[in-house]
Amino acid sequence: MARDFSNPKKLGFMRFFQFIFALNIIATILVMSLVARSSDVADFSSILDFTNLIFDGISFWLIWKRKKITRTFIIGFSLFNLSAVTIYFLAMGWLTLPELLLRCWLDVLLLLYFLTSRRVKAVLTRPLAMEPGSTELQEDESYFRPRTWAFWRNLIIYFCVFSVVGHWMEAGYCTLIRFGILPGVYDPESLIWTEWFYPFLVYGFGMVACVLVFYPIKNVLQKKLNGFLALAISFVVNALVCTLIELVMGLILNQPLADGSLPLWDYRDMFCNFMGQVCLQNAIAFGLVATLVTWVVYPALQNLLGRIPKDIMTGIFIVVVILFSILFFLYCINILLPGFNEALSDTAAVALLPTLGVQEQLLGSIPAMVQSAVP
Repeated sequence: MARDFSNPKKLGFMRFFQFIFALNIIATILVMSLVARSSDVADFSSILDFTNLIFDGISFWLIWKRKKITRTFIIGFSLFNLSAVTIYFLAMGWLTLPELLLRCWLDVLLLLYFLTSRRVKAVLTRPLAMEPGSTELQEDESYFRPRTWAFWRNLIIYFCVFSVVGHWMEAGYCTLIRFGILPGVYDPESLIWTEWFYPFLVYGFGMVACVLVFYPIKNVLQKKLNGFLALAISFVVNALVCTLIELVMGLILNQPLADGSLPLWDYRDMFCNFMGQVCLQNAIAFGLVATLVTWVVYPALQNLLGRIPKDIMTGIFIVVVILFSILFFLYCINILLPGFNEALSDTAAVALLPTLGVQEQLLGSIPAMVQSAVP
């Protein structure tokens, strides 16, 4: 008697793939925090590895939601992965055929299973939703719905994106100082000039503050007052709150050193400053940026994202979160264990579990770590 594979609660071997996808994402990102960052993270192998992390995240979600497109997506990406790895590594003369199969075992297994499995065809039947994620795009209140997942999903995306790109705006601001257009001190050694993809979390939290604090205030002001007066009061409130936050941060983190200098920022030479922690020029700049984000950028982004199909937005969310996690663990967390980085020095970049990269690196690093720990 033929077996019934149509029960959507029984994923069969797809559960194993989901486990591998999740384990690979977690293990690879955690290993990044133990590896000294170098220019090798931008080579072909590393970019392919990072792309595979995104593939793992999307595939996990597609299987979880039983989307019909899962089969086509996984087959297509597995073929792409096999082709890319084969062409690159054989051209470099690094791999023989057995080594290639060992490296790409998961892609081969995925390809064979999703091409032949009757359960895949029977269970993965849900269409990819193409309806807009939001139908009310005209009223500003529709952009602030904290009781919906779409609101928090978008907020997480904004936090991740603005944590990375937010300091690009600071670079532009410092460029104006550099050319004497604005007063201030230009520091060519600042991190903003050397690490363009460094996730400065303060800008992400700034975007979150604009959405959760300034935007509701703006909506209330618009209901109570006319347009220009609401805009003016919104600017003043935004500038005061941002300046207060900078002052509190300064009093906690930017205390004077033994020689009297301030380690992080020093506005004592600026007009209308307070304790060197805040100044009028920055307060105006904060107010302008926060008001621009609150009145223009955030509504425009919500309008744009609201027109994107719901399932596509979920895919975008997965991609953004994984990429941000890669950058965060790569730049912000750097736990140097004795012998660990030396054991990985011959590896181009952190490899993926599906290619046995993480297992090989971890196993290969154990003797070096033990040896370095022995006096």
